[in-house]
Order: sequence, then structure tokens, then C-alpha cells
Amino acid sequence: MQKIVAYFRKLGLKKEERAEYIGFYSVRISWFFTTIVLLVWSFQGLIASGHLETQASVFLASQLVFWLAYLYYRKRHGG
Repeated sequence: MQKIVAYFRKLGLKKEERAEYIGFYSVRISWFFTTIVLLVWSFQGLIASGHLETQASVFLASQLVFWLAYLYYRKRHGG
């Protein structure tokens, strides 16, 4: 734990900035994990049944929401 605190101090982040950074980093890891699991599960369902099942719909919908939100906020904040 002390190494983590030292790392954030080295980055020059204040306590509230660290909490925000940790939250964003955690969300990124969670999104990546969920994406990989749904993608693998979708391919498994496609191979097993020959057609796309519910998990593929969830995967595609989650990707659509992510990328639309990404484009919206990128345009809105000029990034």
C-alpha cells in the first residue's frame, strides 16, 4: 500500500485527484475485462449454436454505448 501512495505522490496528485484517478483506472480495467469475456463468450456461442445469442447482443450494445459516449465527450471537451 505504501508503494501505491508513493507512486501517486510521485505523480503529484492530491488526495481527491488520486481517488478520481483510481476510479477511472478501475473502470478502464473493468471495461476491458467485461469486453474480453463477452467477446469470448459470444464466439463460443456462435461456434456452438451457429448463430449469435444474447451475450453477443449485450457485447455489441455495450460497445455501442461506450463508443458513442466516447465520441460525444471527446467532441464536447475538445479532445
